[in-house]
Amino acid sequence: MQLKQKIDQLTDQCVKCGMCLPSCPTYQLSKNENESPRGRIALMQGIVKGELSLSPNVIQHLDHCLGCLSCEKICPSKVEYETLIDAIREYTVTENKISFQEKLISFLIKPTVQNNLFSLLRFYQRSGIQKLLRFAGLLKLIGLSKQEQLLPKLYTRLKLQPSYSAKQNSLGSVALFTGCMGQHFEQAAIVASIKVLTQLGYDVEIPKQVCCGALHQHSGFRQQADALAKTNARFLLNKSYQAILFTASGCGAQLKTSLQQDQVSVSSLMDFILQHTRKHPVSFARIEQAVAVHQPCSLQNTLKQSDAVILLLSKIPQLEIIELQSQCCGAAGKNMLSQTKLANQIRQPLLEQIQQTSADVVVSSNIGCALHLTAGLQSKRPVIHPIELIAESLQ
Repeated sequence: MQLKQKIDQLTDQCVKCGMCLPSCPTYQLSKNENESPRGRIALMQGIVKGELSLSPNVIQHLDHCLGCLSCEKICPSKVEYETLIDAIREYTVTENKISFQEKLISFLIKPTVQNNLFSLLRFYQRSGIQKLLRFAGLLKLIGLSKQEQLLPKLYTRLKLQPSYSAKQNSLGSVALFTGCMGQHFEQAAIVASIKVLTQLGYDVEIPKQVCCGALHQHSGFRQQADALAKTNARFLLNKSYQAILFTASGCGAQLKTSLQQDQVSVSSLMDFILQHTRKHPVSFARIEQAVAVHQPCSLQNTLKQSDAVILLLSKIPQLEIIELQSQCCGAAGKNMLSQTKLANQIRQPLLEQIQQTSADVVVSSNIGCALHLTAGLQSKRPVIHPIELIAESLQ
């Protein structure tokens, strides 16, 4: 089926009832119909029917979509909105209508570029260039100040063994998907994951893997995403694992759709551990802290495993759990880089929520959300992965 025909058929599912509007973060912010799911679907219909051109203004409304899928969860007509927004972005790529900024980001997320990019960023931080540019205000002059604030301190890439043996009689072997960002930005979470899984009795393997392809898929570069999915399938499905586990919910959502589910279970780390505790006795030591729990959209709306985080953390004695009001943080994959002003506006109410709590720490199960929240909180509260608290408490 041709791309335009596919979009045309999918948009016809929408009955324009407007039930999606209250759930859409960009509509709630602007009250502009073009910034709503219903409005964007109308724009898509106009484009594929030849009634609208792919003008910069139209593309901007489409690009503002966060892909949070709150609309899809509530839609009575079951419109496949994720498929639609990915398809229209793919169409803009085929028509070569994406902005220079989008083209730059698509270049930077290429697997062949990523490792060199991280090496350059580490040099940027350690050489003193970062401090110099910040002090001189040059980043603000070139319009990169807000994007650069998202960059956490980079350490040497985490060196992982191919496998780690269970600390007790083995209950089986699991594969851990670390993601292309994990070994650079989420090292503590990966170390904690291995510690918890091996202590619970699982052999942990770190198979060869590439980027999950989520950023490519949701940016309109479907062929790149498909190529990455095939590579990961070749690496991850060539051995029988009890489960393939992930720390980042954004990666997990992509893996669950790209890998053949009938061959192996793909699960969030927290949900897998929760299921384990229901079959095997596990003892947790107390942690006298208050923790604010942020639930990423990918965990809530795509994976539908957000309950696992709360239920598992609830097993830690004396840990005070503060559930933040469910809302998108605005990171939305690359949007915090390409739509920085919008991303920060959507994040602000969430930051205010956190600041009004007594939380000592914030947890989030997605690396992009964690980076975005960390930049917004400006070191006022640490943002960590919930598995780090489980590792600290596990006896």
